[in-house]
Amino acid sequence: MRKSERPSTSRFSPLAQWQEQPQPGHGRIDQRHIELLPANALSQYMRNAWPTIRTIARVTRNRQDVRAGNIIKSETETTYLISSMVAPTPETILRLNRNHWQIEIMHRDKDVTMGEDRYTNRSDHAPRNIFSLTSAAITLLKRIAKSPTKAIEMVQDNRGKAVALINGGRKTYFL
Repeated sequence: MRKSERPSTSRFSPLAQWQEQPQPGHGRIDQRHIELLPANALSQYMRNAWPTIRTIARVTRNRQDVRAGNIIKSETETTYLISSMVAPTPETILRLNRNHWQIEIMHRDKDVTMGEDRYTNRSDHAPRNIFSLTSAAITLLKRIAKSPTKAIEMVQDNRGKAVALINGGRKTYFL
């Protein structure tokens, strides 16, 4: 990881920038570069619309898909983030951004794997109960495998196997 740099303070020059070391894994190499821009890089109209913005972040992600040691595809994506934090470090913004995606993944598990968005009962305590049940189910599935979908595939035809995996092989008498 490189240290933050503080170049010029003109309207479009970054206040600070930082680049991660390449992150290999899952058949790809990811690397992110971030530049923090001052809020006055926004137009006056945008500053009036969002008066609490203090920092704009430009995040450039480079992803290389690797097979058998060879890069087979390379993609670069640039996104912009806004923040009301006063003088954040680039590392802090990247960490908060990555944590946001962990929450999005949790919602994806609940929506896609458990079909939570398709439930139509919206009266009384049903939505809260469905949320609690799907959260508990995902927690149990993640005891079996990192991916809830993979866990379902492993045990869908054998309830006994599911119970044994969840209990760590201990015998269960209540089912």
